[in-house]
Amino acid sequence: MGKYKKGILGPFRGKVGTVVGSSWQGEYYLKSVPDFGDYTPTEAQLNVRFKLAMVTTFLKRLKPLINVGYQQFNQGITPMNAATSYHLKNAVTGTSSMDYAIDYTKVMFSEGDLPEAVHPLVAVTLAARLDFSWTDDSLPASSGGTDRATVMAYNVDKDKFTMLPSAAARSAEAYVLQLPPDWSGDTVHTWISFVNALGKEVSNSNYIGEFTVL
Repeated sequence: MGKYKKGILGPFRGKVGTVVGSSWQGEYYLKSVPDFGDYTPTEAQLNVRFKLAMVTTFLKRLKPLINVGYQQFNQGITPMNAATSYHLKNAVTGTSSMDYAIDYTKVMFSEGDLPEAVHPLVAVTLAARLDFSWTDDSLPASSGGTDRATVMAYNVDKDKFTMLPSAAARSAEAYVLQLPPDWSGDTVHTWISFVNALGKEVSNSNYIGEFTVL
């Protein structure tokens, strides 16, 4: 990097050809554009990149749920960035790109202070459907019964989601999630969360379990 006086064209900032102009405390500097042609990332760096790519690929399809479920993190960080940070720290198993995997039991598409689902269950009784149920223990004097349940299923075999925000009121204590017919015989993981009637407060999402679709 070199310091220079104002030339015939005056000082400049930014890239021109193979040099970059900048200024600091009234002085003007030139430096060459770095050459990354021979750069080879380390194995640790490759592992970090693979882990991040795996998590973001999984989460980006949940963006509508995450925008609501992580809305409390909208000060200085986006909901998606907050969700990505949580999952990188808590929801990945393995030690390298050779064995990294999503820990579905730790996946959370919602994090908040509303009461979580009480005794959440899923029953598989008929083809291409999941019967969600829970207990409404909200007080009669509260508005908790009007909270809305969001239900979600992830098909491991097809790498696809079926989800429904605000599927039913907490007071309903049940909801039937219809699945694509071609999911028959596939393995799914399931979750549930709640959001209040105004859509501004959420509960933590709860992992319910793994099931085989009829």
